[in-house]
Order: sequence, then C-alpha cells, then structure tokens
Amino acid sequence: MKLLMDIGNTNCTIALSDKGSILKKYFIHTSKKEVQPAALRRLLGGRRGKIDDVVIVSVVPAFLRVFKKSISSVLPGVKVRIVGRDIKVPIPIKYRKPEEVGQDRLVTAYAAMGLLGSPVIAIDFGTAVTMDYVNSSGAYEGGLIFPGLRLALASLSEEAALLPSIDLRPAKSLLGKDTASSMNNGILYGYSSMCDGIVDRFRKRLGKKLRVIATGGDAELVSRYSRSIKKVRPDLILEGLMLLIR
Repeated sequence: MKLLMDIGNTNCTIALSDKGSILKKYFIHTSKKEVQPAALRRLLGGRRGKIDDVVIVSVVPAFLRVFKKSISSVLPGVKVRIVGRDIKVPIPIKYRKPEEVGQDRLVTAYAAMGLLGSPVIAIDFGTAVTMDYVNSSGAYEGGLIFPGLRLALASLSEEAALLPSIDLRPAKSLLGKDTASSMNNGILYGYSSMCDGIVDRFRKRLGKKLRVIATGGDAELVSRYSRSIKKVRPDLILEGLMLLIR
C-alpha cells in the first residue's frame, strides 16, 4: 500500500492507494506548525502496517519538513520519496528556467497527458489557478498562473470596505440580485468565461485538437458554467503520483 501526499498552499491531501486505486483520502491544513505523530497514527488506523512507500509532492517546504519528521516516527523504516528530488517527472520541460516550474504543475500535466494524450491543457483550480500546456510531442511548454477563486473573493472583502465576506456557492441566475450574489456570480461566471476565452486563444494558436481537463477544489463548480471544461478529475495530481510509481 502507498501513502501519497500532495502538499499544497492551503491543504495537504493524504491518500492511501493500492494497485492503482485510491482507497481513502484525508486533508490537513498546511498552516499547521506541527503534526502530532499520535494524530497521524489515528488517521491511518489499521492500514498503517500495510504502507511500504511514501511519495510526496510539495510546494510548501516548511510543512514538508514538519510532516517528514512526523511520518518518520509513525512509519519507521518506510522510505519517503519526494517528487523532484527522489523521483523525476518524465516529461521534457521547455520552460525558460525549468527549475522554476512547480513539481505539482509537472505532476498534474503528466497525469493529464497520461489520461487524455497530447496536446492537452490542465487547469488546476486551487489557491492559485494554473493552466499548464503539454504539446503534441509530449513536452511541457509552460502555462499561466492567476489568483484562485477564493483568493479573489477574499481580496474583494478585505480591500473593499462595503463588500461582505461570503462563501462561494452555485449561482441561481446570471445576474446577482444583492451584493452577496453579485460577488458570487461575478467570480463564477468571470472565471469560467476567462477560462473559455483563454482556451479559445490556445486553440486558435495551437490547434483545435487541444484537449482540456480540470482539477482542484473548485473545478467541478466552475465547470458548470464553462463550455470548454468537459472533463473534471478532482484527484488528477494523485493519479499523476500513481503513474509515477506504477
């Protein structure tokens, strides 16, 4: 059994996998300063003794150090491998400075290509929204990064004195009928339209055969209002980790 971890800017996703299938998922906020070994033992429960490999992709070095310390106590003797250091994503990188590409973006792009072939663009709706393009030769070309939906929503509340803090939820109509729904709908329709517009630009420049796949916490919600997002895989990065170690 494998323990897979995606340490993102907001959450750490922990998944137990066996024979290429995800059995169980857990979430921990990456703002934590420590992860108690006892809490981790309770989290893993009786499956702890079956884990023979730990694979981590991380964009939060501080939390990675914290978690590695805890995991070594909970799973003594089990090898811990870090993507980018111990495991290389087998994809050519065309970025001007390859070392600047986040390993999470590479794993997601690699998974997208593995599932749909190439050319493909993977859109990840997380703390940031990233768009990553793999060309028809299977090389990572680059992409786009912009603020995530909830980050944008929070900035509206923080920077505009009269705008409230709201929770993102499905839109009931296009037009907002009060301040909260105007903010909510503006984010949903704004981001879905932005994605559609960018995908259109990509297809005009790179060809109509470009495939699109979305992932991340807000992917399912945005896809309801997008004409370009037809396929959503919430666990795309975990699928990428499984592809790397199969």
